[in-house]
Amino acid sequence: MAIKTYDVVIVGSGPSGGTLAAHLAAAGASVAIVEGGPKINTRTDFNTHGMPFDFPNRHIPTMKVGKPGFDSERTRGVGGKSMTWNAVAWRYSERDFQGKTHDGAGENWPFHYKDIEPYYTKIEREVGVCGNRDGLEDLPDGEFLPPVPMKCSDLIVKRGAAKLGVKVIHVRKSTLSRPRAGRPACHFCGNCMAGCDVVAKYNSADVHILPAMKSGRLDVFHDSIVREVMVSNRNRVTGVKYLHRGTKAEGEVLGKTVVVSCACVQSVALLMMSKSRLYPDGLANSSGQLGKHFIPHFTGGVQCFLNELKGKPALNDEGFLDHAYVPSFMHNRKRDYARSFAMQFNYQNRRAVGWARDLPGFGKAYKDSVVERYPAFLTFSPYGEMLPHAKTFLSLDPLAKDAYGLPLARRTVTWSENDMKIFRAMNEWSKEILLAAGAEIHAVGEEPRTNHELGGCRMGADPKTSILNQWCQSHDVKNLFVVDGSVFPSASEKNPTHTMMALAARTADYIANGLKKGEL
Repeated sequence: MAIKTYDVVIVGSGPSGGTLAAHLAAAGASVAIVEGGPKINTRTDFNTHGMPFDFPNRHIPTMKVGKPGFDSERTRGVGGKSMTWNAVAWRYSERDFQGKTHDGAGENWPFHYKDIEPYYTKIEREVGVCGNRDGLEDLPDGEFLPPVPMKCSDLIVKRGAAKLGVKVIHVRKSTLSRPRAGRPACHFCGNCMAGCDVVAKYNSADVHILPAMKSGRLDVFHDSIVREVMVSNRNRVTGVKYLHRGTKAEGEVLGKTVVVSCACVQSVALLMMSKSRLYPDGLANSSGQLGKHFIPHFTGGVQCFLNELKGKPALNDEGFLDHAYVPSFMHNRKRDYARSFAMQFNYQNRRAVGWARDLPGFGKAYKDSVVERYPAFLTFSPYGEMLPHAKTFLSLDPLAKDAYGLPLARRTVTWSENDMKIFRAMNEWSKEILLAAGAEIHAVGEEPRTNHELGGCRMGADPKTSILNQWCQSHDVKNLFVVDGSVFPSASEKNPTHTMMALAARTADYIANGLKKGEL
């Protein structure tokens, strides 16, 4: 029996892969998703409502006992990281896409905000994004459901920030504040990053993939860890080779077009592993740029206690973690570094009370101090933008292998002078805002920490300095595409997933048109 050849094979089922699959299937293409992890039941498989005291060592495992998934970078599950993301959904601005033009540093994207704006709108209408229209140049407005209310702590911080001329706005999230399309509104149970068992928060499996499967134009190969994208002697990709997650048996899925959407680091690693006679240094890497220009976000961190809330009754006030946000405000202020930062804050307390270990005292006085500060605790997490440079990159470990015999991906991160200037500035501004809000500073992060992983397979107009063109299409191999955070030429300071989904929708249109015209 002949093996079916799909119009499009997509590696990965997260926000990018799920969006691509749904849009391509809706356009009439036959689509296969190849996912290294298992099928996951959103409603029953996560410890969404778990509390630390329910588990040994006060550690809440992601999956319930006996439920597989999220045990390695290659084997998360159908839905990928959309299952456990915080759902923050910002549009990038023209300044983000054309940052080099604005301040002479970093790299421009090969298109402008106006080119992706319709796709931001399309995604917002599909998945539901709550938020407020704030009229900010560097944070474009969109099609929003009503914002969720700010918490008491948010309003206290907002007052303090206003004294310094800094705005605090409602967060924007791909989480429903009103019911729609069979999904209920969020009921503020708390731990959003351990799954959402009612799908008020977007995940690609329930919102994009399952409806597309019902059309009959999408098949999902779960528990299938892709180890190679195959390329013919005619310089066309022909499908993927995979290992079964449980048995390690080999298999293939064939396609006229292949899209790699594993998530940043694993997408780059897969292309590096896909060596051939035509591409001995990794698939689509004739430029030698694969793995370079890795630009993860970096975070600072300030923990504090808001004096106004000390001694107040303890409430279940987690909401859906962060309800407010400090958008970038440095672009028009004098500074000695390029780019900027923004701040997420609040998060949760009941599941993370490690700060209590650091309080002084003993016995009753110590316990009283913890009880007094418990309702007043707040975390500030500023995010900074890293500029691409030669000493931060991705590679394959020449020796270390994972459980499937595949080489492990290595991240090499070196902080540049510009990175450290941003890091120091965002921590100082965090402290100033919190002090203006009447806070007792508890702890300040001393070193940057990487967060959202971006870059390594960037888009660009010049094939000598980039891997992909503006459509996320390989310069080298016409029917190969990459769509996830690895394609970002610059990072912005904003959470990237909303932009990844808009990119996926834009690329899906391009692929669908190419298939109809017989050009792919």
